[in-house]
Amino acid sequence: MSLVKSQDWVCFIDGDAVHTTSFFGSQIESIIESNPQYSLLTCYTNRLGCDWQIEPSVDRNTNDQKYHREFGESLWNKNKTSVIDVTKNSPMSGVMLLINKSSWERVGGFKEEKMLSIDNDIHYRIRNAGMKAGLMTGIYVQHWYRGGNQRDKKHLL
Repeated sequence: MSLVKSQDWVCFIDGDAVHTTSFFGSQIESIIESNPQYSLLTCYTNRLGCDWQIEPSVDRNTNDQKYHREFGESLWNKNKTSVIDVTKNSPMSGVMLLINKSSWERVGGFKEEKMLSIDNDIHYRIRNAGMKAGLMTGIYVQHWYRGGNQRDKKHLL
């Protein structure tokens, strides 16, 4: 975060997740421009511990890259820059976090001593500071997420 200007946005994505379109950068830019009321954004995915971030019609079990690329592009074509306010939802999972640096600074940055809960923590602190968190319905990332075994956490230890 020290490398970017205060008005900039930074996108964090899990190492086991991948953007599903070749134009994700311009997608993100257009969503930020169209939704200036948000300070923290996330997106849809196929596997995750947070159910409201899983797009309801996605096939959660397939690892077919072609399927996920087509699914991601179809969501963009359907939803474009639409964002759902999730400020009051249960805390988001950080498969992808898009955050404005000035908002990040305002809430005191990430709690680095708790790597596995920084996503939940930043969502709560954004909400408690009176800022908004949103779900970008036109952005979708494919998430390997523990190889489909949501109970296995060995890779995190």
